[in-house]
Amino acid sequence: MKKVVLSALALMFGAVTIAQFNNSDVLQVGILNNSLVQQTGLLNDSDVDQFGIANQSDVDQLGAFNQSTVLQIGIANTSEVDQTGIANQSDVFQFGALNDSQVEQIGFLNASDVDQIGIANTSDVFQFGAGNASTVAQLGIANDSDVDQIGILNQSDVLQVGALNTSTVTQFGLANTSDVDQFGIANDSDVFQFGAGNDSMVFQFGIGNDSDVNQIGLLNSSDVIQLGALNTSMVNQFGALNTSLVIQSGLGHNSLVNQIGAGNNSVVLQSN
Repeated sequence: MKKVVLSALALMFGAVTIAQFNNSDVLQVGILNNSLVQQTGLLNDSDVDQFGIANQSDVDQLGAFNQSTVLQIGIANTSEVDQTGIANQSDVFQFGALNDSQVEQIGFLNASDVDQIGIANTSDVFQFGAGNASTVAQLGIANDSDVDQIGILNQSDVLQVGALNTSTVTQFGLANTSDVDQFGIANDSDVFQFGAGNDSMVFQFGIGNDSDVNQIGLLNSSDVIQLGALNTSMVNQFGALNTSLVIQSGLGHNSLVNQIGAGNNSVVLQSN
């Protein structure tokens, strides 16, 4: 019996010791702020700081060496971070009111950085795999960003400044890269990449511009620049080593580029 008791105590002590390896720090200053942190595993780290009124943070970590930082300042901002795996990293900063951030990471060494300043901006990041990296920065009112990365070493950067801008980035595969920059009102960008080494850049400045980029294959490259209002561009590339450049300046231009095969090159310049 003595051995059984000692064994039980040793197991309890070991479990407590392991549990202590996780670290959680919560600081809340204000009224009606709420934070929930759940950690299961080894050496996970969470830091939540909230200043203001009715901010909400939910952090769930399952695995080992995951790291999450949440800083919210203002009124009724909400953040949810779910990390499953090993050494995933998430940083969320929100300043203003009614901003919402959702981050879900499954796998290894995925990294997400979300910065939102303003009112009612929304960001949704989903990462599944290893070494994917996403950066979202939104400044203004009611901007919306959605990033989905499934695979290895995909990279996405989104910058939105203004109001009612929307961006969707979907990446499947290996080492695809996407850069979306939007300045203005109600611009829309959709990027879809499937394969390896595809690269997309979208720059929009103005009102109501719309860009769609679809890349399936290997090492395709697309650059879209829209300056003005109500311009529309669609680029579809299927194959390998295709390149496309679209530059639209002015009002109401429309461009459609379809490239199938290998090594095709297209340049579209529209202005008025």
